[in-house]
Amino acid sequence: MSENANIDPELIESLSKSFEALPNTYMGQISSEAGIGDRLRPDAMLDAVVAGREIAFVIEARGEVYPRDAREIVWQLKRYLRELDGSNLRYVPMILARLVSEGARDFLQEEQVAYHDLSGSLFFNVDEMFVLIERPKPKRAKRRAANVFKGSRAQVLHALFDHPDEWVTGSEIAENAGVSPATVSETFKDLERRDWLDAKGEGPAKRRRLIRPDDLLDAWRDSILAGRASKRTRYYVPRMKPEDMAHEIKGANYYDDFDLEFTGQFAAQAYTPYLSNISHLTVRTFGKRTRDWLLSTLGAREVPEGANLVVIDGNPNKNRHRMHDENEGLLASPLQVYLDLLEERGRAKEMAEHMRSQKLVWR
Repeated sequence: MSENANIDPELIESLSKSFEALPNTYMGQISSEAGIGDRLRPDAMLDAVVAGREIAFVIEARGEVYPRDAREIVWQLKRYLRELDGSNLRYVPMILARLVSEGARDFLQEEQVAYHDLSGSLFFNVDEMFVLIERPKPKRAKRRAANVFKGSRAQVLHALFDHPDEWVTGSEIAENAGVSPATVSETFKDLERRDWLDAKGEGPAKRRRLIRPDDLLDAWRDSILAGRASKRTRYYVPRMKPEDMAHEIKGANYYDDFDLEFTGQFAAQAYTPYLSNISHLTVRTFGKRTRDWLLSTLGAREVPEGANLVVIDGNPNKNRHRMHDENEGLLASPLQVYLDLLEERGRAKEMAEHMRSQKLVWR
């Protein structure tokens, strides 16, 4: 097999292994195309035998392919095929990529465009042979994709979820999220590629709107469940139940001198009661001064087990929104509570899904 095409050798090797596992199918020569119609030039042409029939795959190679990328590539591939329409050889459009997202896979299957990525996933439908091998994305790709859910980019998502049905500018989101315009711009690009963000207009007046929020939240949940849990420190406060600690904190912090919020099971119970008993209070603190004040006020001591107070260190953000319950207790937003519950033990994940069904619902 000649490998004259300018395609990542790792991709070609992976595709070859996938073809070898199929009956009556093997790869022939893969090479750069001199050009189609004097203008169009795919990344490569692959001669192959599929179910005993000679096939030529017209290939476009990419790094990562999301739904928006897939639509653009398919449009380009169809242009190639129109130029080749008069040939007697059977041509099949194909995308080779290090990663083809789930949304892009669904779209490509509908369009009958073949694809393969480094996970070993493979799809093509050629005459009487239909092949669909679905495998999870490679770990490296998972880690990269999860970046949009971490750090300052996650703050952009929180700000967007505050305005799920509204057209907003990048500067509005930057101010709301307390991050730089550059961070907002990069996050927007990721979201648009995944078809989670719609856009209209141009330049500084360009606006975006969050679309398919349930799909975005599903991906955020999966990222949390697959990743490393955030750091939580566990304490024991003598002779106090969670509601007693919450009452003590509210009373001592009457003027909001210290920046904190209630989250986890205690906050979820306030929003959407689910469990008959809550064993601990989870508090997110913003800054060392607040954390030290909280532990001193409650007389908390760190323990390896038997904790009734859990503290999460949060990143200070002056524009962070809190929700106030009817008793004027500070609660984290329903979205933040849901995400924090996903990292808790016991029945917290059940509680998270119950809360999501009641509080995180969009039209």
